[in-house]
Amino acid sequence: MSISASIVVLNYNYGRFVAAAIESALAQTAPGCEVIVVDNGSTDDSAEVIARYADRVRVVRQPVNIGQGQGYNLGIEAARGEWIVWLDADDLLDPDAISTCLAAADDHTAKVQYALRLIDAEGRPLGGLMPYLSHHGDVVPIIRRLGHYAGPPGSGNLYRLRAVAPYFPVAPEDWPICTDTVPFLTAPFHGRVVPVERPLGSYRLHRKPADRDAPGYRGNYSGSVGQEVRLVVDSRERTLELLRQRSGFHIDPPALMLPTHVRHRITSWRWARAAHPFPEDSAESLWALMRASLQHCPGYGEAQRAALLAWAAGALFLPAPMAGAVMNGAQPLREALGRWRRRSIS
Repeated sequence: MSISASIVVLNYNYGRFVAAAIESALAQTAPGCEVIVVDNGSTDDSAEVIARYADRVRVVRQPVNIGQGQGYNLGIEAARGEWIVWLDADDLLDPDAISTCLAAADDHTAKVQYALRLIDAEGRPLGGLMPYLSHHGDVVPIIRRLGHYAGPPGSGNLYRLRAVAPYFPVAPEDWPICTDTVPFLTAPFHGRVVPVERPLGSYRLHRKPADRDAPGYRGNYSGSVGQEVRLVVDSRERTLELLRQRSGFHIDPPALMLPTHVRHRITSWRWARAAHPFPEDSAESLWALMRASLQHCPGYGEAQRAALLAWAAGALFLPAPMAGAVMNGAQPLREALGRWRRRSIS
């Protein structure tokens, strides 16, 4: 039987989760799926856990962790399918994920994407989906304008192998993390992005909001919100350079960003100014960036645009306690406004 899809489970010190990820990959109903487990130098019990599946998966082990980029390199080098998904070891696929994606694809498809349900560290549903906005079809004009497009995190993308293979291997020293940006941004230059209109997997959030260093930020990240903002920009620029070097697609340096990325940049600037990675930023420049990004980013309704602009105005221009409440959401904002009114009356 020919191999239709390669599911590459990427693991580093996720012995607690990797068995569930492998089980979800092995449970696919689509015929001809292979499962490859890339262990990137784990020092926990991952090797023992993965060994239990040695007769049903192919295991590739990097002795020392030299970054996520090497994990992607090893996975694509081992893959034999027409399609490939890099499944993070803490995420899960539904049993019909691959079959549903393959049914949605045609000869002009470079990537099929699908939403992921949010679950906690114990696998319990949190409610909600990732991402909150997705672009599809010919997204190259969006990339040219904004330097990115909206879509799922790494585990929510099934790529046609030949669409992303030209951009690997990457230099591991340049890609310690954020390597999912490489296939995400390059695939659309080789075909269309096709959406599936229902979630096909689960995305695990590890930390509770109180554990994070930035208010209102929902997602996994490796360090501070400032580091995350810097990584988003750097990974975008390196990927656009890979496009130029390896395929001849030249993208003029984008002056804009996705509104979601602008939101994170505002959070970094207002919440942790000393560590903010862009010293040229100001309240006025970030306000202008959000307005321009919303103007050029498709997919937002008028109410959503107004809500994001109101959030940005509050986060940027209100006094610090109220700005923090804005960044945390509606209920903290109401409480902060109540305290402010009480103080102004007394």
